[in-house]
Parts: sequence; structure tokens; C-alpha cells
Amino acid sequence: MRIHHSHQHDAPLPNRTCNGCGTEFYDAKSRLKYCGDCNPNTGENNGNWKGAKDVGACQLCESEFTYYPSEKKGTYCPECVESADGLLPQNSTTKNRVSVSCLYCETTLEVYPSRAETRKRGVFCDSDCYGAWLSENIVGENHHQWEGGDFDYGQKWWRVRREALERDDYTCQHCGISKDEIGRNPDVHHVERVRDFERTEKAHTLENVITLCRSCHRNVEAGNVRNLRP
Repeated sequence: MRIHHSHQHDAPLPNRTCNGCGTEFYDAKSRLKYCGDCNPNTGENNGNWKGAKDVGACQLCESEFTYYPSEKKGTYCPECVESADGLLPQNSTTKNRVSVSCLYCETTLEVYPSRAETRKRGVFCDSDCYGAWLSENIVGENHHQWEGGDFDYGQKWWRVRREALERDDYTCQHCGISKDEIGRNPDVHHVERVRDFERTEKAHTLENVITLCRSCHRNVEAGNVRNLRP
């Protein structure tokens, strides 16, 4: 219902009621007690209120600039910080970093040594490179759910897969991301594993498959998301 409402009306269903005015509103984490108009921590009461900025003088160019009082006292104006390109101690962007290559696309990255040392599978540019690397390398006996042997999904699978995508409007049924946002067709996941069926064809039913984006699919396969049904 929430996914349908979001796509049809371009807005999520309200899930909270304001304690101040009684207006219903949506909060992604379902924690807020007040809407934006009634929140006692907004406006002048918020340390980051845009009208509460202080004025300081840059120690390099002596020009005046504004900063939020919740931040440390301003030392350099934004223009001087940007032109310093990481040379100032307060804006050191490359200090103590090492150069490594993305394990998938081989792009050179500047990372902290701790990141390079703790990533057991290597360092990647982003989740796309990591996902592509997983798809090519964590397969067969290298996959945590590998049980040995090869099997054929059969021709019925492609028909059921297409029907599942159409039924789910080419949208991930866990996070709600669409085909257009992904840039390709989402995955279609078997709720009950194909290997658990005596006949492969019996696993390929609309009641046993659900559309997921690649990220959610990996989380489901890893056991991080449970009780997901079409």
C-alpha cells in the first residue's frame, strides 16, 4: 500500500500525528512527535538556525564571513579553505592517505590506511563496483549458500520472471526503488530456494518470487532481511 501510494501520488503515506496541532505527517524513522511547524527545536531554538549565524574575520584574507554558533569559532573563510586545497590543518583532505586501486575497475583511490587494511575483499569505488565484483566472483562454491552441483532453471523461469516484474511494476518490493531509478531491470528472488524443490519448475511460481533491487537481493540472500513475501 505504501509503495503504491508513493508511486501514484509522489508522496509517502502519513505515519505520525503531530502532538501540537494534530496534523498527520510522514517521518521516515517514525520517531518525530511534532510536525515542522510545531517542533519546539526549530527556528530560533535550533543552534543551526540560519538567522543565528555569527560573523568572523578570516585570518588569511581578513574578509568577513558567517558561520553557525554550533560550529567551532570560524578561522578561515570558505574561499580561502577551498583555495588551500587541503593544505590547511583544519582542512587536510589527503594527509595520511594511501593510494589503492578499486578491485573491480582499477580506478586509483585515496583512502585511509585503516580502510585498506580492514577490507578483506579489497577496496571498491562504490556499491556498484562492489556488486559487480560479487556477481563475477562470489558464485558457485565461493558463495556462502553453495551446496554443490549444477542445475538448469528451465524455460519456465523466464516467463515467471517477466510476469513477476510486471506484477511488481518493475519496483523493488523492499525499498521501493524503481527500474528507472536503478537503470536496469530489478532482480527476481525466489522466496523458497530452488534447491529445496524436487523439481525445479515447482519453484518458479508467482507465489514464490518477488522483485528486489540488487542491494536488497544481496541482503535477503545474506539473511539480513527476513519474512519477505510477494
